[in-house]
Formats: sequence, C-alpha cells, structure tokens
Amino acid sequence: MPRLRCLCLILAAFLTACAGTKETHNTAAMRERTLQRAMAQGLVDVAAVIPGIDIDLRYSTANNITRRPLYPSYMPCLLLASTAERLRHAQSLLNAQGYALRVWDAWRPPEVQDRLNDASGRTGLFLDPDVGWSRHCGGISVDATLIDLHGHEQRMPTAFDDKLGPSATDYTGGDPVVRRNLAILHTAMRTAGLIPLADEWWHFDNIDHIKSPVPIIRGPQIGVIVR
Repeated sequence: MPRLRCLCLILAAFLTACAGTKETHNTAAMRERTLQRAMAQGLVDVAAVIPGIDIDLRYSTANNITRRPLYPSYMPCLLLASTAERLRHAQSLLNAQGYALRVWDAWRPPEVQDRLNDASGRTGLFLDPDVGWSRHCGGISVDATLIDLHGHEQRMPTAFDDKLGPSATDYTGGDPVVRRNLAILHTAMRTAGLIPLADEWWHFDNIDHIKSPVPIIRGPQIGVIVR
C-alpha cells in the first residue's frame, strides 16, 4: 500500500508539472502573438527597447484600485515606438545619476480604462470614456516612478493612483526628499520629451502627441483579452 501511495504521489506530481509546463508554454505563445499584432499597430515591447528597465504593470496584479487583475498574465508593456524611445532617453539620463525608472502602466486597453473609471466612482481620477479616451489607450502615455539602481522606490508625494490633489505634479508639501526625488524624475522625463500631467505626478505624455493624439488601440486588435 505505501508503495502504491508513493506511485500515486509521483504520478500526481508529474501531471502537475506537465500542466504547469503547458500553461507556461501557452502564456509565452499568447504573449508572442500579442507582440506581433502590437507591432502592426505601431506598438513596441518596452522591455526589448529598454533592456533592464523595471516593469511592474499594476493592472496585471490585484495591487490597484479595483483590487483584482485587469490585464491577462501574458500582457506585455507596450508603447508607441516614438514614446518608448523617449522613455529610453529618460532612463539613460537617470542611470547617469544613479537612478532608474519603474513603469507602472503604459499602453492601456480602452476596456480597462472603462473599468478603472467605474471603480474610482467616476471621480475624475480616470478620464471618463464618455468625455474622451486616455492617451494611454493610444500608447503615448506612461506611468512611472523613480527607483535607485538596486530597485528601491524613492519617496514620492503619494502612492500610485492616489486621490487627486495630493498627487499633483506641483508638490507643495514640506518634505525636501520628496521634492528632490520629484525634481529628478520630472527633469529627466521633460528633457526626454515626456511631459508630466498636472494632476498626477506619475503620468507622462509624449510631447509630440499632446495636441494630436493617435487613434486608440483596443485590446482585441492585438489579442489582449481584458478580465
């Protein structure tokens, strides 16, 4: 009997491993298909354009305002090619000072924008689709913060997606460290042509498209299925 139980445990472990391998393979295949379709829409893989950049897509996790993942597990970090190039420049400027970028969001499917607006109680934290789509939905905006070269986040005015007011780009608090960190981040981004949004210190728009936004790209167009 013990021998039979041992064999059953081995078989169960084998089947679990096979299932895990299959899931990993499927995820990789779906990610690759998404990247190929994204390229046809002018979007590029930020991780490929900026090797070593720290990516923490918050909407791929439950660590966001909705308290659940919104992006699929295979979701890549995508930006319009020209925006990704500006981000690469900003990363280079920060690296020279002993800092780097952590990306919290980049291209955002309009379907997710809708969910975020609903989850925030339509308070204005997220642009209401009835008014217009976020520039994120065209791949020309990026949400990012400052980290050191060991990956430690630096103190900023608020957390990501915090309430409007305290999260304003024009920091009026009394913490000199926060003021310095914000200046370092914003100076590098501005120099690279990424302009901070007045109400959100973490949000940056490609200067080339502030007045002439590109068309939005929906999830199904590149194979991203929103949860």
